[in-house]
Amino acid sequence: MTNSSEPLVTVLMSVYNGMPHLPTAIDSILQQTLTNFKFIIVDDASTDGTAKVLRDFAQKDSRIEVVTNQRNRGLGYNLARGIAAATTPWVARMDADDVAVPQRLEWQLAYVKEQPEVDILGGYALDMSDRGRILGQRKVPTNHQDICRLVWTNPFIHGTVMLRREAILRVGSYRQKLSKRQDYELWFRCVRSGLRFANLPQPLIYYRFSDNTFTRNNWRVALTHVRIGWRGCWQVKAAPFAYLAITKQLVVVLLPPPLRTLVYNWLKQFDPRAKVT
Repeated sequence: MTNSSEPLVTVLMSVYNGMPHLPTAIDSILQQTLTNFKFIIVDDASTDGTAKVLRDFAQKDSRIEVVTNQRNRGLGYNLARGIAAATTPWVARMDADDVAVPQRLEWQLAYVKEQPEVDILGGYALDMSDRGRILGQRKVPTNHQDICRLVWTNPFIHGTVMLRREAILRVGSYRQKLSKRQDYELWFRCVRSGLRFANLPQPLIYYRFSDNTFTRNNWRVALTHVRIGWRGCWQVKAAPFAYLAITKQLVVVLLPPPLRTLVYNWLKQFDPRAKVT
């Protein structure tokens, strides 16, 4: 799908030491069926081969704009900087280790054209291992009412979302000082501000679930999640059960490593996001 008019969407990626999966992630965007887009990639002072990969891609494809931080600033800062730098009406998030399905941007732009009231649009994901083995499909609520009701569950898969830039700037964009769970905090503010939400009932990305997922999401990250969740629940007047359910994040990471994956997978069957479509 091509279009000779001005691009409607900017893909926004933040990367820190993205090797070896970064080239595959970038390629999955460059090979989209919708070709008329801009692509901002923020290099957060990487120390591996990331900078060279980005230079090489940018030289070959004029849609890519590389922004390089002189020191590591964290994901919240980078996303806020990217949103501010974008000039298109829509901004699509993409993580540096995931793979976008070829029709992702085409599907999402088609949906928001048909549903112009929507401000944030995500979708399902296919979880995959480091080596690309499919682990299963991850579902999320698809309609506005259910997304608002379950906002405390984090009802968007962050790497799938496409954001109306003007609306995100209006609610204050990403919190620059949050290096983790910045999306979770943003969704609560978006609910309180009356933004409109939807998720497509189909996978938009392959989400890489690596062996160090639990290492990256340690007890400090889980504690941040709980604090944001409890504060958000109070602000949106969530049910008392939500406060207890949010705490499971901290419980899981405090378990001995051999038990974490087992308990995580067992808890999936109780996840309310997968039961509402």
